[in-house]
Amino acid sequence: MIIKNEETIVVPEHLNEEFFVNALEEGLRETKIVIHEVNFAWGSNPGDNYCSSIYRVVITYDSYGENPQKNEKISLIVKTIPISTETQFLEDVGVFVKEKLTYTDVLPRLAILTESDVFGAKCFYATKSPMQTIVFNDLTVEGFKVASRQDGLDWNHTTLILEKLAKFHATSMVLLKKDPAIAKRFQRGMLCEETVLKTETFFNMFGGYLNQLIKTASTWSGFEEITAKLQKYYSDFKNISYKLGKAKQGDRIVVLNHGDLWTNNFMFGYEDDNQPQKPTKALFVDFQLSFYGSPACDLNFFLNTSVQFDILTTKRDELIETYYKTFAETLEYARYESIPTLDDLKYELRSRELYGLFALFGFLPMVTIPKELSNDASIEAFANEDYAAKKLAQIFAQEKLQKQLKFGLQRLEKLGVLDEF
Repeated sequence: MIIKNEETIVVPEHLNEEFFVNALEEGLRETKIVIHEVNFAWGSNPGDNYCSSIYRVVITYDSYGENPQKNEKISLIVKTIPISTETQFLEDVGVFVKEKLTYTDVLPRLAILTESDVFGAKCFYATKSPMQTIVFNDLTVEGFKVASRQDGLDWNHTTLILEKLAKFHATSMVLLKKDPAIAKRFQRGMLCEETVLKTETFFNMFGGYLNQLIKTASTWSGFEEITAKLQKYYSDFKNISYKLGKAKQGDRIVVLNHGDLWTNNFMFGYEDDNQPQKPTKALFVDFQLSFYGSPACDLNFFLNTSVQFDILTTKRDELIETYYKTFAETLEYARYESIPTLDDLKYELRSRELYGLFALFGFLPMVTIPKELSNDASIEAFANEDYAAKKLAQIFAQEKLQKQLKFGLQRLEKLGVLDEF
């Protein structure tokens, strides 16, 4: 077998011939695969993935099944999740098992419950040892692209994601009604006991972001009261954050949340030759942090991290109505009883505005970080206090980010959300 690695990527030792033979035989349902060549390249840009390494692997192979093929080529995405001291919480939350279950069990069942809708890539292979690794088909081969996280999504891209999310959420409600036990497998999202209370990694990283927001906001005229309220959050950061995603008495809607819904975690397809910039399809990636809870967790997270500023500030109501229309139609198609109303959805959104605040200070700065500042960014890097302090100061100094933060904080203050700490 020939191995090509033109970018001289450091590849884990277990990504060898035996690994890829197993991946292809399982993913292609073939009895025997012989590999001729494996070509490694990065599957994402440095700094785009904080907790995992993504490789694009092009394989040349022969198959010896009922329909033998010679010199076939296939492009795969290989995602590895190395566990270190700083990322041990990922193991504790069970991200690998959850993502494997989502791709191999949940998504196929959701497709059956809809009009054969596809919500994510195909999982070829998954193994936990010696390193947590999942192999998917390469969606870029089918023309799918990731939008610019720095630019944010325009109207067409935003509404397409909201429609896809609405269908995903609604169908997960149908699945929950048919199989109530499924919720037990999806209880721990990004903000759970294992990530927030039992590790310092969470506080070191996201507490650092909130602390930097407080420092930055304290320099803005008219933000004195807001800064004082944010300081109250910071003083009890873990306990407040831990509760943001938990079930609340009075919750009206419970769905399977994607759990990490920002620009790098969905891809777009473009099939209209007359409008090549208008997306016609969307798929989600990265289901590591999915959990059953309020749909407003996904929605507020998405709105505060991924949508262009002018659209968010002028068309927020229309975006929510776009989501709800597809949400209700999907439940009607499934003959779901007691379909939640638009007022129920708005209740959920208001109830989870603090979840959106977490996204605003904890993720928007990461999402919009310029490429020149993100090349060396990782969870391990942020564990270094000097590195974190310098990097955060650089990130929060961006004029565009400050404009978004000011609007978001003033909006939350006007709603009374910052009085809830």
